[in-house]
Amino acid sequence: MGKVRVGFAGVGFMGQVAHLRNYVRNPECEVVALAEPRPELARRVAAKYGIEKVYRNHHELAEDPDVEAVVASQPHLMNGYIALPLLKAGKHVFVEKPVAGSVAEAEDMVAAAAGPGVMLMAGFMKRYDRGVNLAKERLDAAYASRLFGATQLVNAWCMGGDWLRNVERPIMTGELVPPQPGFAPRNPDWMSPPQQATFNTYMNIFAHNLNLVRYLFPGKLTVRSALLREGMLNQSTQLESGGVLVNLYGVSVQSEWWLEKTEVFFERGWVRVDTPSPMSEQDAARVEVYNGQTRTTEILNGEPCWAFRAQAEHFIDCIKNRKAPCSNGEDCLEDMRLMEDVFRKAQWV
Repeated sequence: MGKVRVGFAGVGFMGQVAHLRNYVRNPECEVVALAEPRPELARRVAAKYGIEKVYRNHHELAEDPDVEAVVASQPHLMNGYIALPLLKAGKHVFVEKPVAGSVAEAEDMVAAAAGPGVMLMAGFMKRYDRGVNLAKERLDAAYASRLFGATQLVNAWCMGGDWLRNVERPIMTGELVPPQPGFAPRNPDWMSPPQQATFNTYMNIFAHNLNLVRYLFPGKLTVRSALLREGMLNQSTQLESGGVLVNLYGVSVQSEWWLEKTEVFFERGWVRVDTPSPMSEQDAARVEVYNGQTRTTEILNGEPCWAFRAQAEHFIDCIKNRKAPCSNGEDCLEDMRLMEDVFRKAQWV
């Protein structure tokens, strides 16, 4: 198989700084088209990256037989609107996390991919961080060997901070995104509008942490309770799996650092994962493994590789080798089900 021919649906801030340049620089693919409703932005980005075909919208992109796969870097409420016609047209599609605005929309997207047998992948880039995967290797071995005894507790938290670091400056034109014909957000209809707004904030931040817990911890999770504050990032969610308590919590903190951690505690040790600022290209997660029997601590630093770049490489590799992405649509459905259940069981403070 030759180079994968990729189209882009949207080349705004994240489309440029987190995604487009990683595909342009990947020798296994070629960016052949972009769709962007802001004409001046589309023209300037296409010129910078040498992209020949420019379309007004994703429907035109779906009709291009030369495009095999589409990277749709949009706010998550646009995911279904953008992805559904592309999937039905037989394009492999990458969308940002969370995969959709509701379980119902995510189910429609998974079904649309299954029809023509194409791939749907969501952007949980932390799964592709080399440090995270060192931690996963150690954790999988610990679960299998019971080296540290039984799993006792899992903590996952995000306090935010400087997520941009020294990000490359994108092209910006000041153009407004025009109204999109037929677009309507598909949040759960049983939520009130204020709850829907909080749900979107919760998903935008904590979907990453929930997904990472599911990647590093093998138990099937059940939501037990949650404390939420309307319109805020302050939250505390309690889940459980086979008697193991899982805490997911966070607030928004102004900081020059990125503050995010996932911890798995055993009877005789622990594994801690400090994930780096999302836009830091030079960092991988830092991993601490403590053995309570020998009273020794091991620090693992993954080889520097930007998680966004590794994620792009994974998407192209999955297409070329016809394998399911690690963060595929069906897997991400479980995140959506859990997050909706958080809001069903939440107490508001």
